[in-house]
Order: sequence, then C-alpha cells, then structure tokens
Amino acid sequence: MKIGIALGSGAARGWAHIGVIQALEELGIKIDVVAGCSIGAYVGAAYSSNKLDPLEEWVRSLTEWQVFALMGVGLYRGGLVSGLKVFKALQDNFSEETFEELCKPFACVATDLYSGREINFLTGSVVDAVRASCAIPGLFPPTTFNDRWLVDGGVVNPVPVNLCRHLGADIVFAVNLSADFRPQTMDNNEKERERNQQKISDMFSKSQNPLSKWFKSDKKGKDSKEIDEDGKPDDQDDVELHSETARPRAAKNHPPSMIGVMAGSLDILQARVTRSRLAGNPPDILIEPQLRDFGMMEFYRAGELIEEGRNSVKRIADQIRYQLRLD
Repeated sequence: MKIGIALGSGAARGWAHIGVIQALEELGIKIDVVAGCSIGAYVGAAYSSNKLDPLEEWVRSLTEWQVFALMGVGLYRGGLVSGLKVFKALQDNFSEETFEELCKPFACVATDLYSGREINFLTGSVVDAVRASCAIPGLFPPTTFNDRWLVDGGVVNPVPVNLCRHLGADIVFAVNLSADFRPQTMDNNEKERERNQQKISDMFSKSQNPLSKWFKSDKKGKDSKEIDEDGKPDDQDDVELHSETARPRAAKNHPPSMIGVMAGSLDILQARVTRSRLAGNPPDILIEPQLRDFGMMEFYRAGELIEEGRNSVKRIADQIRYQLRLD
C-alpha cells in the first residue's frame, strides 16, 4: 500500500506542514509520495530530499527582519517582492537539483496566468517548479515556463490530491491550511488586522525604495479626500455624499492595508477553491490545522505553526490508526 500526502497552500501557515509530517512519522506512517502547492511545494521539496530537519532548524531561527531581508522588497514587474533569496536557500540547502534526484516521488502545481490551466511539474528543475508554484499573485512576480506565465498553484488547486493519485498513492493524506478560515467583520477583524496585517506594512514601510512611501501612508490609515465638482477637497470627509441618503462613515474602522487586502482576498479564494476541489476529489484522511490566528506573512512564527501541525494530527490520531489498521 502506497501512502501519499498532499501539502496545501497557505503562505507562512505552511510551516505547519513540518509538524504534520513529523507527527505522522511518529505514528509509524511511511509516506511514499508527496505533492505540494505553493508553500506546500517548498516544504514538500525539502521533505522529498530528506532535508526536512535542516529546513525546520532554519525556519525556527527566522526573525521578522530576516524574513523581510529574504523577501527582497522592491518594485518588481508583477510583484512587490523578488523572493530570490528564499528560493536560493531552497536550492543550496534543502533540495536536490532535479525531480529525478529526489529521494521520494514529488510533484507540484502552478497556474497558467492567461489560460487558467493547472500546470503540474513532475520532472526538471525542482527550484524552478517550486518558485512557479509559490508565485503568490501580486506578491511574487510570475515565472516563465515554456512560453507561459505561471503563478501560485493555489489559484486553481490549493491541495493537490489528484497529483498524489497520479503518483500512485493508494491512500492520500491531505493537509488543508485554509480550513479555519472565517469571514472577518469590522468588529472581530480589528485585533487581527493590527497584528497580522500592520506588521507587514510596517516592514515594507521601512524599506529604502520607492515602494516604501505607499506603505508609510497606508500605515497611517489615511484615505485620500474626495474632490467636489469645483476641484476642492470636501471638508466633510467623514460623510458619504454619493446619494440622497448619505450616512456617516464609521471613523473607528480603518481601511485594511494593501497587503491586508491581498491576504484577505487570497484567503477567501483559496478557502472556496479548496472546498470545491476536495469535494470533487476527496482524500482518504483530511488534516486541518487551526491557523486563523496566523498571518499570511508571519514566517517568523515557525515554532508555533509547527506545533499546531503536530497537534492537528494528534487530534485525529485514533481515526488515522483505525483507517490504516495501525496497532
């Protein structure tokens, strides 16, 4: 019986995959094939190279500023950060050069930006494939492959169960990082917005490049004033004047940051696409870490994320033992 694991997308939340894999191995489960999407592809490539332990050691050591430096903030065509150092680290320390050299069968998924097609990688350069799979729209620039522009695989297939089946898995574990997604209201969003989103804007605002001024103004939470027909700013900037039933704006509710809008939109997209894909191609065992309190870019919280990954397996350990007939 061949066992596979599909590691889902989720940006920083993907460090939970490390804990999931460790906990499964502690249950005596031997994983034979690996499929990944976005951050799941990054972790999956390291695991398939037998380099999960060095990856864990590295991610646990990351600080906020190290994450910032690794991202390479700037004005890049198609993205806000380059991510070159992130993938250089994978290439140099945590993965083999090609799929054929890996210790386990591995595959990852990206999205054709123009056709919307799912692009699966099973051969060739591991780092190039992972970089395409991780190209979060708007954050990382898209990558080119065979005259295609590719972005994050999470756009079309956030948890690639089908790839595990294609690699020959009889039993598939799937790790869904968006299971704990919840729509945010103005009330319950405030604390999380301040912690998760503003930290990111703060890091961007301290960058010494033209992009920084956008985030500095965004950090202050100021909207541009509306302009009247006479070309002068409207002094009543706390009132909507677009209808006869004008209502005061809720002054206490600050607009989300640029990264906050991007992160929230991706959370919604991936949660909905994941539900649809898992309904059509369900795994044998679904693992769902509780990650609502972790932000998209909080890569420096690896210790907490890994622990929750382990806990998510422990919560369903009896189900796993029963389904796999483990003693």
